This record gives sequence, C-alpha cells and structure tokens, in this order.
Amino acid sequence: MATLEKLTRLSEPSIQGAQAVRKIVKDAEDLLKQSKRDHVCICETHPKLAFLISDSHTQLKLCASLESNLRQHLADLESTTQLKEQQADDLRQEMATIIELLKDREVVENEFRSPHMPDSESGEVKKHTLYDHIDQEAVDALQVRVNDCLNELRIIGDANHEQCAQALRKIDGIIIPAAEDISVTWEGVEAIGKLVDESQSAADEIAQDVQSIDHHCDQLRDTIRDMELEGGVLSMDDYNVLLRDTNEVSGIVADLDETLAGVRRRADEINVRFLQYSAFYDESTRRFAAVAQIAEIGQQYVQDVASEQMQYAALASAVDTALEDMWGLVSWYRQFHSAYDGLIAEVHRRRQAQRELLGAIEDMRARLDAVHVEELRVRAAFVDREGPFLPSDLCPFIQDPPPRYTIEEAGDAGRFAS
Repeated sequence: MATLEKLTRLSEPSIQGAQAVRKIVKDAEDLLKQSKRDHVCICETHPKLAFLISDSHTQLKLCASLESNLRQHLADLESTTQLKEQQADDLRQEMATIIELLKDREVVENEFRSPHMPDSESGEVKKHTLYDHIDQEAVDALQVRVNDCLNELRIIGDANHEQCAQALRKIDGIIIPAAEDISVTWEGVEAIGKLVDESQSAADEIAQDVQSIDHHCDQLRDTIRDMELEGGVLSMDDYNVLLRDTNEVSGIVADLDETLAGVRRRADEINVRFLQYSAFYDESTRRFAAVAQIAEIGQQYVQDVASEQMQYAALASAVDTALEDMWGLVSWYRQFHSAYDGLIAEVHRRRQAQRELLGAIEDMRARLDAVHVEELRVRAAFVDREGPFLPSDLCPFIQDPPPRYTIEEAGDAGRFAS
C-alpha cells in the first residue's frame, strides 16, 4: 500500500502538469491561428496598401492642382469681367472727349460746305463744327452693342462665379487625412511569414511535449490501476522512472511556458503589424475617397459650366471686337480732328498759290499782248513798204494779221479768289 500511495501522490502533479500543458497547447494554437489570420490579411492588404501609399502623393498633388485651378479660375472670372468693363469705361471716356473736341472745333472757312441751311425766318445759319461730319448714330449703336455684350458677360460670369465658389466650398468641407510617411515592403511581409513559421515550429514542439506528458500520465494511471486490481508489485527501478518523469513535468511545463511566451510575443508583433496595416489601409482608403470626391466635384463643375464657358468666351471675344471697333472710331476721329488743321493750312497754301499763279498769268497776258502789238506794227510796216510792188496772187497770206494767243482757265479758278 505504501507503493500505491506513492504512485497516487505522483499522479497529482502529473495530471496538473498535463492540464497546464493542454492549456499551453490551446493558447499556442489560438495564438498561431491569430498570427496566421493576421498574416493572411497582411498579405491581402499589402499590394493594395502599397499602391495607395505610392500613389498618395500623386493624388494629393492632383487634388491640390485641381483646387488651385478652380481658385485661379474663380479669380480669372472676376478679373476678366472687371477688365472688360474697365476697358469699356476708358473707351467711353475717350469717345466722349473726342466728341467734345469735334463739337468745339468750328469750321469757319468759306470753301467748306456746311450741312446746315439758313433758318427760314431769321436767316441765321447754325454753327458749323467738325461734329456735323460724324455719324453719331453709328457711335451710339456701337456703344449699345458693347453694353449689351458686357451685361450678358456679367450675368454669365456671376453665375459661373457662384458655381465655382460653391464647388470650392464643398471641397473645403472635405477633410483629407494627412499622408503618413510610412513604408510597406514585401520583405516586411516575408519577415512576418517567418515569424509565423517560427510560431508553427514552436507549436509543433509543444505538441510533442504534450504527447510525452500524456504518455507518462497514461503509464502512471495504468500502473496504479493494475496495482489496485491485481495487487501487483512495482519494482524500485520502475518507480524511479515514474518518479523521474513526474519530476520532469514541472520543468517541461516551465519550458513550454517560455516557448508559449515566444509564440505570444511573435503573435503580438504580428498583430501590431496587422493593426498598423489595417489603420494605414483605412486611412489611405479614406484619403483616396476624399480625393475621388474632390475630383468628382471638379469634374461635375466642368460639365455643368461647359456650355456657359463657351458662351462666356464668345461674349468676351465679341466685347473685344466691339471695343476694337470703337477704338478704331476714336482713332479715326482724332485723326480727323488733326487732319482739319492740315486742311486749313492747305487751303491757305492754295490761296497763296492761286494768287501767285494769277499774277504770273496777268504778266504773261501783258507780254503776249505786247508781242502781238509789236508783230502787227512790223507786218503793217512791211506791207506799207513792199506791198505795192508785190502781186496779190503771189503770196495772198502776206496780208494776214498775226495769230492771237490767249490763256484759258480749267476748273473753278475763282474758288480761291478771295
């Protein structure tokens, strides 16, 4: 009975050790399953996360470029319309100035034709100015054309401005997660796989130790049963083997606890990496979704204002054309005003030339008359002296008087007589 009692005392630590080992085995298996699950998720997430990380800077750059272009477009809309309106205001002022100059410049020369008829009652003639020779209706029509184009330009520009501002407000309301400076490489994934392999090897070792402890417990249980049923005798050598194996259980459990700690450490490391991957992927996905939303807002804005942009550009071109036409009129009127000074000088020059020409003509007429009188005298003297002795049929024309030369006028010679 003493031997049986000893064996019974050996069974208690052996059973406790076996229970502890089974718990270690279960914990190791659970940790290994978690590590494998985390590793699979990391492997599946890696290519997607690597792409999102590598493309994140391009996405953010494109997003910033889109927002910058929208803000620049917003500023351009305002500045373009204001510029056209300022150009139109400057042109109106220039036109008004030159019109006043033409109204103030009176035409006083008699040679210039006035469009005004004398008053039927008073006989007075309205003041004749350079303004009487321009087409005011054409000027007014051109200004109306400019104003109409500017009004339509302002309406479309304001509507486009509001749509662009609304798109920017939507973009401002989107929060883009900051891009973390992280690196995910396939070498890191392979390192995690190695950790899983190490944990698998450790779990296999634990399983082998469990088999050894179970075999010891089975031997101990069978021996006790045999002795209880058959009253057998256990040799001291067999007892010492069972005692040695029982004493080794606690050491085995301690070693397995240390092995389990390694499995747990690797599982924690893998799980941390998995959580990092998950967090990075979620953040990158949110960033990508935010960028996609901003791109969609920009694309929608472009689609919404496409036709209006074409109309706006056409109106801006029409305004430019009308302004060019008005500037052409302003330039022509200024040249007209300047050319009138030259016209006055030319009229005075022609008067002087006419006076000089008339003086030369009178002098030439006097000389021609003197020559003609002298020729009459010479011919008459010849006829008186020699004529009586010459037969009339010999030279009939000898009695003819000399030809008389005159100066004829072509054109309105009296226009510059005064």
